[in-house]
Amino acid sequence: MYNYQIAFSKYKIRSYEKELALHEFKNLFPKVNFNITDEKVCVQSEQALDLIQLKKLTFFSEITVQNAHPNPKKYLTQQSILEATKKLPYTQVVSKELLNNIKSPQSREIRYLCHSFHEYKGRFYPQLVKAFFNYANLPKDALVLDPFCGSGTTLVESFLYGTQAIGLDINPLAYIIAKAKIRSFYIPKEDLQTLKTTYKNFELSSNTSYEILKETYQHLDVNYLERWFPTENLHQIFCLLNSFETYTEDIQLLLKITLSNLLRTYSYQVPNQLRIRRRKDAPPTNLIESFLNNLNKNINTILKFHLLFDLRKNSNIKNHLCDIKELNKKLPLKENSVDIVVTSPPYATALPYVDTDRLSIFLFGYTDSSSFRKLEKTLIGNREITKKERLALESALIQNFTAEKTTLPQKIIDLLQKIYLLNSNSDVGFRRKNMAALLYKYFIDMKLALQQIKFVLKPEQYMFMVVGNNKTTAGGEKINIPTDDFIALIAEMLGFKLENKINMSVQKSYTIYSKNAINTESILVFKN
Repeated sequence: MYNYQIAFSKYKIRSYEKELALHEFKNLFPKVNFNITDEKVCVQSEQALDLIQLKKLTFFSEITVQNAHPNPKKYLTQQSILEATKKLPYTQVVSKELLNNIKSPQSREIRYLCHSFHEYKGRFYPQLVKAFFNYANLPKDALVLDPFCGSGTTLVESFLYGTQAIGLDINPLAYIIAKAKIRSFYIPKEDLQTLKTTYKNFELSSNTSYEILKETYQHLDVNYLERWFPTENLHQIFCLLNSFETYTEDIQLLLKITLSNLLRTYSYQVPNQLRIRRRKDAPPTNLIESFLNNLNKNINTILKFHLLFDLRKNSNIKNHLCDIKELNKKLPLKENSVDIVVTSPPYATALPYVDTDRLSIFLFGYTDSSSFRKLEKTLIGNREITKKERLALESALIQNFTAEKTTLPQKIIDLLQKIYLLNSNSDVGFRRKNMAALLYKYFIDMKLALQQIKFVLKPEQYMFMVVGNNKTTAGGEKINIPTDDFIALIAEMLGFKLENKINMSVQKSYTIYSKNAINTESILVFKN
């Protein structure tokens, strides 16, 4: 007889995480009976359980196995090792003995591996992705799709899990970050060590004046950059950019996102604001010093995990700069070719995704002053709209008020009608006037996205979505926008089946500095 005690994570896991944990266990071990306490799952079995499967569990810390032998054996889950080694210096992980004696982490760690490389507002945390894979009992040869992949959380976790994955995003910086994270695994260890040595004593070249570098980068919108960076800082930025050009594409990507993550701090923009706010104090000027420190940390992070994993065994991961609404036109994904969809779609009018990242997007040449607004308008959930566009959207929305068959589920139309009428009959600013039209566009765009997803997802396979709700004020009345329920209604209209809805507690990183703060979130579990 085998006795197993599978302990939940040592940190206080949230109620929805425990619910996911139990779904993981049930679906990985569908024929095993178990008992649950506050701290662990207990199993008695005549046959040994698959230890590899047990170690895959996400919201569990360790497995204790007792059989005929008097001394029980303890094993850490892979997730515990990932989270615990984040806090160990690179030099300490060399010892396999040390690795075997790592203790389960006592606090939650969401920035392990390359998840720490670049801040990105609105991302979900990596443990969720792994839990979804286990919930679906995903085979190793599966193809994962994240149609709103942002900074690549799903792609990195797919890499660690050993599956194939495709990620899409229309935000150029998100595309660069996600690609850099994945490609960093493929940089040879020797090249990483050489890179550390090369940049260890990097200094601003006295032979390369700001004016010379400014001429070199005239293909960028330098006038815009000069408005947002002190000349001293922009000189350092151009000097670093110039140094990147001698390296391979994979190394250049790592260097670029290391620099990108510092830009807001060294600009005239208030660093902790999502929207453009000009700071009153002068930004710091030690940019190169910060870059070198952060590059060293990022390189050590990759080297550390080369010691923990044989990264060569992992499957093919790709990401594309692409609009999900045009998936079937732009990418050669066949019908019924995807095994699972894991994503967190943009929030309706809540986060200014491109505006937040605009300094990096300008610096890397993806936009300029004449094309920036056009880029912003391509994003689902954006808040930029002209009066002409608003009137056209309102006209389309109004037609639904009396139509027998509406373009969106009736509950959505009813709420949009209420918002439209309240704002139309009140003296409100242009952003409030725009709200009904923007929400209508958001849900129409999400419908188009779900149609594309349905085409490529295999029948009876899972789609997991982390969806945040927000709120607005119309005509002086506060109105909650249940985006999760509305997306579920649209998905069901298209033939998806809602299998489960798990309410989440809101993460602070989603809500700061947002008037329409996301006050609730849900995990929607669909089957095609």
